Amino acid sequence: MGSPKDYAEAMAKKVVYDWYRDSAPSEWPQRRVKISRPFELGKYETTLAQFRRFVEVTGYRTDAERDGKGAAGKRDGKWVEQAPEFNWREMGYSRGDDEPVVNVSWNDAVVFCEWLRKSTGTKHRLPTEAEWEYTCRAGSTHTFFWGDDEVRRKEFAWSGDNSGGHPHPVGQLQPNAWGLHDMLGNAYEYCADGWSTNIAAVLGKPGALRFTDPLVKVGNGNAEIVVRSTSWGTNALHCRNAFRGSAPKDHRNHRDGFRVVRESVTP
Repeated sequence: MGSPKDYAEAMAKKVVYDWYRDSAPSEWPQRRVKISRPFELGKYETTLAQFRRFVEVTGYRTDAERDGKGAAGKRDGKWVEQAPEFNWREMGYSRGDDEPVVNVSWNDAVVFCEWLRKSTGTKHRLPTEAEWEYTCRAGSTHTFFWGDDEVRRKEFAWSGDNSGGHPHPVGQLQPNAWGLHDMLGNAYEYCADGWSTNIAAVLGKPGALRFTDPLVKVGNGNAEIVVRSTSWGTNALHCRNAFRGSAPKDHRNHRDGFRVVRESVTP
């Protein structure tokens, strides 16, 4: 898990956003992680249709709807980062049900997972950061799950390089070796972990390079959480297995969504 020190340092010099200054260095040190519990990860990012069903059944209102601040959308053909009229269902342009749901917060994603648990009797939740990177890599130790060839990125990931400026239906590009689509690209994905730039220290193991089932607890209030993957609207630089970013728990925009874990009953 993570990036070699020299690579993380090189990535840190390619600053394209202010927040990225802390992001790339936190990919180091590389470490070995053991995941002891079986789990299943969604083949696709959670779609607009799936989230709509949840809302229809529960009457749930997202953070963007409750606080009146809204989310991101298009106005006169241009993206607006936040406005009251925009939310998960209304973004100022026509979208397909098979696109990833965006404009939802980490809080919203947690409630969606809890609804799935109650509906199915099986625990559903957001993936831990370790589970996410494990399934993204799909056995690969390379920079990208398909290898080290950046030229092939467009075969697997929607980013700012090839998206045309909007999200795409899930599953259109090639999957990773385990059959999971859009693990890099299309939408950033929320994880269960709280954000830290020094995971070992937070877990009480300074300098450690081996962990079992690591999970950084999410803090109270509007503490920041981990965001992984890449989005259709950001720099392709982020399209790599070890990339990590952060966001407040009520953060929402047109680039961020989520994927669900189901805890497996199979030993």
